Amino acid sequence: MAARNLLNAKGGEAVQVESVEFNILSGDTRGKIMKKTNNATPVKKVKTKIKNPKRVNLRRKQIIEGAIKVFVEKGFHNATTREIAEAAGITEGTLYNYVRSKEDIVYIVYDYITRILREEVSGAIEDIDDPKERLMTALRQNLASIYNYQDLVMFIYKASTHLDKESLHEVLARETEYIESFEDLLRNYFKGRPVSESKIKLAADLLTYIPVIVTFRRWSLRRRFDSMEKVMQGIFEFVLHGIEFIPENGQMNACVSQKEK
Repeated sequence: MAARNLLNAKGGEAVQVESVEFNILSGDTRGKIMKKTNNATPVKKVKTKIKNPKRVNLRRKQIIEGAIKVFVEKGFHNATTREIAEAAGITEGTLYNYVRSKEDIVYIVYDYITRILREEVSGAIEDIDDPKERLMTALRQNLASIYNYQDLVMFIYKASTHLDKESLHEVLARETEYIESFEDLLRNYFKGRPVSESKIKLAADLLTYIPVIVTFRRWSLRRRFDSMEKVMQGIFEFVLHGIEFIPENGQMNACVSQKEK
């Protein structure tokens, strides 16, 4: 079954995993896709001196794109607001009309990136009705998106320590919503079969974050495997096999019983 609605912008390297196509994008292509994402303004109200919402949204997108370049290259502590402003094509004074601090910038960048990941998965499955295909497509897209934005994913995990309590609460709430979307996909997939809610919730967490290994272990994976195609294939197969251990009458219980004996 061919992958549906996966990222396939021009310039990306198409990697075939069985009959699934993961599109691994170049840095330039990722940037172009990010510019297409609308509504960069987060739910939390980051204070601004400008009253025009359209202008705020436009400038913050510039700040986000500039900040991503600087943060990825230099990290949070070594990055300065002056460098971020220069990368965004504005003055440092203008930057402070739209954010109050470097911590505010981290928050709007974090919100923007997590929004992209959610929108790509939801967009990939929006026209699919079959529960199995919806789940498989969501898993493929989640894996592909995390790989495509691996530098940014790495950054947001490191930068989360610099969020204030309100920002961190907001971000964790978004992550929870994302995980819960996989819970719903699993419930529909196993509809009519006896499943434990606790297993559904745990499985959703695992399905969402197992692909992050391509970010946190990327240097090791590239050294130990011939290609990322094999890595992507292995992760996808591992996840697919793991899903079938969720039902109450599935192999998981059988394996546990054998060990107890």
